[in-house]
Amino acid sequence: MKKKMHTAIVATLILLVLWLPASGNKNTVTPDESARILSLIFSKSVGIYKKYIGVESVRKEIHQEFDPETNALRSTSELTEFRKDYFYEKPEVKVLSLTTNGEKKNPSSFRIWKMMPIYPVFDGNSGEHYELKVTDKQIIDKKECYRIQVTPKEETSRHFKGYVFCTVDTLEPVYTEGTLAKLDFPIREFRLGLNTRLLQGVPVVTSGTIRVRVRVPIFFPDTLIVTRITVLENKPIPKNAP
Repeated sequence: MKKKMHTAIVATLILLVLWLPASGNKNTVTPDESARILSLIFSKSVGIYKKYIGVESVRKEIHQEFDPETNALRSTSELTEFRKDYFYEKPEVKVLSLTTNGEKKNPSSFRIWKMMPIYPVFDGNSGEHYELKVTDKQIIDKKECYRIQVTPKEETSRHFKGYVFCTVDTLEPVYTEGTLAKLDFPIREFRLGLNTRLLQGVPVVTSGTIRVRVRVPIFFPDTLIVTRITVLENKPIPKNAP
């Protein structure tokens, strides 16, 4: 009786092992399909970088600084920013209002970390910087999306490493998550998750979270900065704009 039961259990396990991969792989994307999807995405996106130089926005941000070892909250700042984020140059940022730990502060007193932007994933030079592959389909905010793996060809702070999610029906990029291929001093950790939408054909950020851990001996203690972003206004910046 025990032998028969053991045989039955083994047979059931074999059936499960045979069935599960087929079920789990139903959303995978073949290499040929991946190439087709990426070709369509590039056909929609390459022209953006010939027509526009960046995105102008007004956004609210909540910055919380934590002790990375104990996770104790050190401070909270709420601010409104006017930004010009360029595709290939450093951004222009002006803080319009600032409150720190409930007290109004001079907006100019807020530290702004200006970095060169990461190389765009879907511009005409993408092949020089990245290897792209559509790996599978996932649901993001109730939308069926292709998950595109972005692998940098070089390890620099201007190369992105992570995933871009584009809707299956329109190929609109709706979410990006990942990090930098290399963390330059004084950054010790970097992680972003950004919600996006198309505006005049240009992907613009609508909300998201960025985690940065920074340490500058003597001048700035080891700190984890979590920034939550809500964008109030977006406008693509055309080339030759005044």
